Amino acid sequence: MQRDLGLPEGYTKVAVLLVKWAHELDELNTKEEAEGLEKVFRKQFHYETKIVELDLSSKPQLQLNLHLTEFVAKHDGPNNLLIVYYTGHGVFRDDHKHLDFMASLTKTPERGLNKVPKCNWNAAEDILRSDYVECDVLTILDTCYASNLAKSGNEEGRVMELLSACAIDQTTSSGDNSFTRALIDALKQLLGENVDRAFSTHELNQLILRDIRRLDTPSQLWYRSQYTDRHILLAPLKLQEKPPSLPQLPRSYLTLRFALRQEMLGRVEIEYLTSSLAKAFHKKAPVGLRRVDWVGIKPARITPFERAALATYVIKKWRNIVKKEREQRLSEAKVDEVRLPIEKMGVDSPTPSPSPSPTKKRSRNGLEDVLEPERKRGNLGIQPPSPPVSIFSPMED
Repeated sequence: MQRDLGLPEGYTKVAVLLVKWAHELDELNTKEEAEGLEKVFRKQFHYETKIVELDLSSKPQLQLNLHLTEFVAKHDGPNNLLIVYYTGHGVFRDDHKHLDFMASLTKTPERGLNKVPKCNWNAAEDILRSDYVECDVLTILDTCYASNLAKSGNEEGRVMELLSACAIDQTTSSGDNSFTRALIDALKQLLGENVDRAFSTHELNQLILRDIRRLDTPSQLWYRSQYTDRHILLAPLKLQEKPPSLPQLPRSYLTLRFALRQEMLGRVEIEYLTSSLAKAFHKKAPVGLRRVDWVGIKPARITPFERAALATYVIKKWRNIVKKEREQRLSEAKVDEVRLPIEKMGVDSPTPSPSPSPTKKRSRNGLEDVLEPERKRGNLGIQPPSPPVSIFSPMED
């Protein structure tokens, strides 16, 4: 579809923001892992990367919000992808249903900290989920309880996915068996296996799950946006000699609804439909189509009016069928009631009598057999002579 619209394959721009705690606060010592992942994205995928550290110069929540706001403002676009990565402690507050990023799980008075530095990720994530953000977003959280965020997805046309280090209500390991190390190895392997094509986040997660270091704490891939069935695709960006032109933001959206025969469509049908629409619009230059978004498909619901119309149609068809059957029965009954013209043959019609029992009922052929001698006598014209009658009485001996 990108070729049909005259747009570049994949994303035009991909930017990565890596968030960690400052070294003096980082209890897990995640600096080496974060720098290793940043190097893979920058050197091998040619993505624009930036590592930010949360410290005590101001409230960590304000720092995180500011970093995300600047990140979105600089890299947002309808054909762009933003990747946000975090490594460190995490605690899910079940009473408030939010995830806290924490530098440590215990207070450290020796460091002069009476309160553990923390920030609310749900509040910061709202920046990425805002209606004015157009790009796709992939969040990678190498922290405990990261999958608990999947309970609160929103409904959007774009794609937002969460790749978490562990399942709901689970913790993740660190060190050599950490999720980030498995992620780095999986990215390198998929990059080597897919030279001329992109790979999906689903493929990435499946490869991480097969890593023997992660068998005890399997990673999870979640949709943070609903009504979409596509995954984010990752591939190295081609180095451009000149920067791409500023993309034109859409000024309107056209919503079409197609009534289909099937309840659902497969991937082949969806790709054919979107490709055909893209070609049709691309031939009409004045239309100025920028992109086609797959929002989703759902079964049609019958309205009360449509239900009443359907019932009326069924009743009408049923009445027509009953009427035809009644007419057919009447036609057959008339054929059975046909009688021979006995009056014209000079024979009185038999007087109708009550319905005889089955043993006494005569057929029409039986009646003709009884009347046949009478017809022959009528044709003679004269009556046959009577036998002689004796006038003498018997003699007595």
